[in-house]
Amino acid sequence: MSSSPADSFDTDILVISGGRQLRRAAHPARQEAYDAEVRALIRATSEVMLRNGCTEVPKVSEIVREAGITNQAFYRHFRSRDDVVVATYEQGMLTVYNYLRHRVHKKSSWQDKLEAWIDGIVAQIEDPRLADLSAVIQWNVSQIAREKTEIEPVGRERIRALLLSILTEAGVADPDRQALFVDNLVTGTASHYMDTGQQPTAGDREALLRFCLAGLGSPPA
Repeated sequence: MSSSPADSFDTDILVISGGRQLRRAAHPARQEAYDAEVRALIRATSEVMLRNGCTEVPKVSEIVREAGITNQAFYRHFRSRDDVVVATYEQGMLTVYNYLRHRVHKKSSWQDKLEAWIDGIVAQIEDPRLADLSAVIQWNVSQIAREKTEIEPVGRERIRALLLSILTEAGVADPDRQALFVDNLVTGTASHYMDTGQQPTAGDREALLRFCLAGLGSPPA
């Protein structure tokens, strides 16, 4: 039985705690069951997104049917369809963050850490199945009013915070602003390759790293 791209989601740390719409804290055993429901809903949302493609945002009825749970269980965790769509995006971002953190922590110099961060972002589009999942999730998020959801951008913030820690270690001036610039450049470049269906070459990766290093005031090696 072939695996789904949704199986790549890292859900050890959830973007939201199960039962967030309850007014009281759940018993630990019940909390575990609630968290399992959140995992099932996020995975189901991504599966429905993949089936629908960039044509239609999933309905709550489609999501709960895919997850095999009730509407009541859905609304125990999410206020709306938009919330679960954003939660699915942020869970994906947490997965990317954990991948980047693992790569970065194996390096010693800040330049090597920056290279690991950049290559890790670009690597997300090199697996066609993951690239397809990323594309449909991003399309779905673009169709909704993100500012009206209650889901915090925890995954995206951690990715940028990891980059900020690298630039702070490097001692660059105004690291917050520099992290914003580098993040937007690298993720924008990755989005370009995803949108065009092209694959970055080793030369492209090297040029992107050299450009970032030059902008940060560090002469490329």
